[in-house]
Amino acid sequence: MSVKIDVVRVEIPEGTNVIVGQSHFIKTVEDLYEALVTSSPIIKFGIGFCEASGKRLIRKDGNDEKLTNLAVEACKRIAAGHVFVIYILNGYPINVLNRIKNVDEVIRIFASTANPLQVLVAETDQGRGVIGVVDGNTPLGVESEEDVKERHDLLRKIGYKR
Repeated sequence: MSVKIDVVRVEIPEGTNVIVGQSHFIKTVEDLYEALVTSSPIIKFGIGFCEASGKRLIRKDGNDEKLTNLAVEACKRIAAGHVFVIYILNGYPINVLNRIKNVDEVIRIFASTANPLQVLVAETDQGRGVIGVVDGNTPLGVESEEDVKERHDLLRKIGYKR
């Protein structure tokens, strides 16, 4: 038996964020929809979910057709069983991540980001599975005192700290 490793780039349009995770049951799409739609009255999102047995379809839902189509396309490229992709607009992962983690079917979150994202996929004779992600870029150094101040100021400016 052999393993092939594939690197799948996930496209993230300006202003959107993406969450990639793994679940285990067909009702995932509906439960993720409910978790997201009740998180904010203005959030827009699209969900894709790769079914791993039965018809093995990419299940989809969302309240924004463009984001739903992006999620489906990402699922087509990743093509790994029980993987879901969520695109969000008018919200941030920090606003919905715990709701998503608390969905009964969710096993893990691989990435939650607006950074460049690559999904590492292993392929065997049985199928494909996500083995990890590359989220963003390699660090260039360690923050200075000025960088610490900028971080603190930014978090207060955008309302996440007082």
